[in-house]
Amino acid sequence: MITLTNRLSMVAGLIRDGHPLADIGTDHAYLPVFLLQEGRIPSAAACDVREGPLRNAAATVDTEEVADRVELLLCSGFDHPRLPEYTDFSMAGMGGNLMVDLMTAAPFLKAEGIHLVLQPQSHAEDVRDFLYRNGFSILRETATRDNGRTYIAIETAFTGDTKDATLSDCFLGKLPESDAPERFDHFRDVLRRLTARHDALLAYPESREECELLEPVIRDVQALLDQETS
Repeated sequence: MITLTNRLSMVAGLIRDGHPLADIGTDHAYLPVFLLQEGRIPSAAACDVREGPLRNAAATVDTEEVADRVELLLCSGFDHPRLPEYTDFSMAGMGGNLMVDLMTAAPFLKAEGIHLVLQPQSHAEDVRDFLYRNGFSILRETATRDNGRTYIAIETAFTGDTKDATLSDCFLGKLPESDAPERFDHFRDVLRRLTARHDALLAYPESREECELLEPVIRDVQALLDQETS
């Protein structure tokens, strides 16, 4: 049986049951194999851009005796011709900007019934901005700690409803609605990033407009952190 790390357990918790899952950037295929063993999904595609990770995935699939329910696909993101047959996708362990590039290159994702779980390693605000502008609704977000680092995950579905998101929407998403205590660790990380950028920009008068955009977001994040001890 597969045992997942905290990070992948968090992702697994947002996958919806009963649908074949395509795991993009699968590496060892631990996530889809775990979900198969739990009986939560009927089948899966383990996808990666490199042959090495796919060999790792093949070894996992064979060892765990689920080869009859997993197809191994060598592809960059969503560009395999088999993937438009899927409605459920996971992407974990890659930067948010790469996620955005891969989703932008896959217009078939913008269809009724599409469900994604995304675990960006960085720049989650860019992922949320893409989702809001392209008709995806964020359903849930959560956070966890793993090996000394904080991670978040986003569950989203295509609805066709676009949103004129504020900068706070992009930096916070639905995470304030989560009951995961680790969300405050993420908020602290965001506050450090934004404060550092804001303070660096203060030295440049031509950057005053960006500073003014960041200031309400910094206040919103600080207000959330104040709730931790209230």
